[in-house]
Amino acid sequence: MTLIWIHEDAITLDHPVVQAAGPTAKPVFVWDTDEHDRRGYSLKRRVFIYECALALEVPIYAGEALDVLSSLSGEGKIYAAATADPYINGVLSDLRRHHRVEVLDSPQLAYVPANTDTGRFFRFWNRARKSALTHSKENLI
Repeated sequence: MTLIWIHEDAITLDHPVVQAAGPTAKPVFVWDTDEHDRRGYSLKRRVFIYECALALEVPIYAGEALDVLSSLSGEGKIYAAATADPYINGVLSDLRRHHRVEVLDSPQLAYVPANTDTGRFFRFWNRARKSALTHSKENLI
């Protein structure tokens, strides 16, 4: 079965990875309590993540992501959104040993020139706000 791993860095069905996986791919979310414990997530953070996942109306599986995704996919391909998260990247790396894995980048939220001073948020925001969260290249800085 072809899966789409909806992980906490991309809790959305409005991501290019969903379209790339195709209409028969099954989006799933994995609730990994042990990983949340290792990260020291507060109850508020856990509730937020759970409510976001629940709102997508996709199956939520409990367990270690590697085990759950390996079991569910069988011989199928696994799609996921790219992330900088070391844990998620580690799971994806481990999955690649026995599965076909496709990772797609997220859309750019804003265009910020390389020479922008990002030392303070408001200097960054003053450059980025014109293009932030737009889908039009006309609004880019």
